[in-house]
Amino acid sequence: MEKKTIGGFIAALRRANGMTQRELAERLGVSDKTVSRWETDEGAPDLSLIPVIAEIFGVTCDELLRGQRSAAGEGGTAAPEVTAKGERERRRLLRSAMSRFRTRSLIAAGVSALGLIAALICNFAFLRATLGFYLGAAFYVAGAVLQAVFLDRAFLSVDWEESDASAFKRDALRLAELSFALTSGFLGFTLPMAFVGAYMGVTAGSLFLYGAIGAAAALLICGAACRLVNTRLIKKGVLILTEREAGLRRKNIRLQNICAAVLAGLLTLTALANSAVTESDFLLRGAVFEDYESFLEFVETDVPDPMYNAAPEPDYLDGDGSPISEDEALKRTITDSDGTVLLTFVQRNSDVERINYTVSAGSALPITVYTHDDFREFFARKSTLNSVFMASYCAEAAAVLLIYLLKREK
Repeated sequence: MEKKTIGGFIAALRRANGMTQRELAERLGVSDKTVSRWETDEGAPDLSLIPVIAEIFGVTCDELLRGQRSAAGEGGTAAPEVTAKGERERRRLLRSAMSRFRTRSLIAAGVSALGLIAALICNFAFLRATLGFYLGAAFYVAGAVLQAVFLDRAFLSVDWEESDASAFKRDALRLAELSFALTSGFLGFTLPMAFVGAYMGVTAGSLFLYGAIGAAAALLICGAACRLVNTRLIKKGVLILTEREAGLRRKNIRLQNICAAVLAGLLTLTALANSAVTESDFLLRGAVFEDYESFLEFVETDVPDPMYNAAPEPDYLDGDGSPISEDEALKRTITDSDGTVLLTFVQRNSDVERINYTVSAGSALPITVYTHDDFREFFARKSTLNSVFMASYCAEAAAVLLIYLLKREK
């Protein structure tokens, strides 16, 4: 029995209508070589062209997909197995269209990934963080535009309202959302690079910390945008949901809102704790002196500045530019709120960075002195705590996401 194919059917219909391959190609907006490939079964028409070809030859889409006229079209009753053949052919074309869309989505995601690589190279290899961000952003925009174009073409290729076409569109939209989320994450991760000097780079630790925060924020915005787009497509009838699917979507949206509110509350509380701990002097440790004698002995001991111990001796000048002695230049006083001098000393210890005291009952004791080493240790503690809080942010986000994935309706 002769095997019926779309290509053979198109060739028969074309000849029956007295059309050349070139004439058919011109009406469809393709090349005559493309028509030739269809007729020799080396390829198949795009799904978006099936209704157009059927209209040109006065047949149904089902007949075209089956590769032959139905019995009903010849005055009889359509055979069930023939309809099943057309359905199998349509599903094959749907799978082929989805495969092409996956490949194109990978290309769009790859363009965005190239942007991230380019941004990191500019930052770490050339210390041009700002240039790296804008270069990466150009790739991100290109990747997002490509993905949008590919999604539009995928939607146009299934321009009918059957359930399998609607399922195809939902699957394609989910895949596109993943691509957009990836691009948004890259953009948020490299965003801190836009806020440094033109000839500076962002350290790996800072980029990981602030980049992760930026990526999380960008992903939240992308998620909200995708939900709005889904709602719009459903209202316009581009996406068709069954009653069960619509019910599941409503439940999942409520769950998303609850999870988003919980996550926002957790992140806000953690951020407040992070700021309260790391932005205060809580982590700063210094030497505490309970009497003036030990304090004077510490600050008046000649200790060179550890950061500039090889620098030449400075010239000391007063406010008028006249030379003064070293003792006069280094003289410091501790006064009360009325300006009464409680203590005068010569600060020869150049390792001292800050002196803190509170005047009470005519006394400035105790006095706390902070050195350069104290501040180096302070910044190290601060960095460690920031890393701990960063891990907390990630853990909270991961926990809420896991709860949502476990509780969402499927």
